[in-house]
Amino acid sequence: MDGKGDRARCRSCGTRVVRRRGRLFVSSTSHGTHEVNASKLLQNIDLHEDFSDDAFRPAAGFAQSARVLVAWRDKEEAIWYKGILRGFSETMAPEARGTVAADRDEVRIEAPSARSGRWSYLELRAVQASSSSLQLSLPGDRLVQLRFSADSPRRWEEMLRALVRDAYRRAGRGAVLEFQPRIETAASSAADRS
Repeated sequence: MDGKGDRARCRSCGTRVVRRRGRLFVSSTSHGTHEVNASKLLQNIDLHEDFSDDAFRPAAGFAQSARVLVAWRDKEEAIWYKGILRGFSETMAPEARGTVAADRDEVRIEAPSARSGRWSYLELRAVQASSSSLQLSLPGDRLVQLRFSADSPRRWEEMLRALVRDAYRRAGRGAVLEFQPRIETAASSAADRS
């Protein structure tokens, strides 16, 4: 959807959404205008946890690829404020042209002039998109950033999250609860508490 401020519009179907004080007003040309309580909408979405997975259901023969600019983390520095660790600042190496590909079992990065590799979804440590790129945290404390030239980092984030969920389910490792700052399941969360 295209949006500005509290208004958004879907170019594909023409639906318009306006937000006012916890309510969403949804209008479409064929269905009129409907008032929706935003918190109720979020509760309904939570009831259908895998609603976004349907678009990326990894059936036999599933495969996607895209051209990307690949940048690997070169170094990382701690950010301290008043003696408290607040986070980390990453410096990325220069970008290289490459391709990212995903199938039901793994994600692959191929960049002739930079590092390449392949990882099963169980090896990914985190999946995070920004407005212009997708970051994957990989084994060995490696981080790769992918900038898409003709695709959406958000679409790839949703797709990889669906594939990670599917891989964890198939491996009997439980439902994935969070993808950043690291992939975490109910089982790993319980182990952390004990």
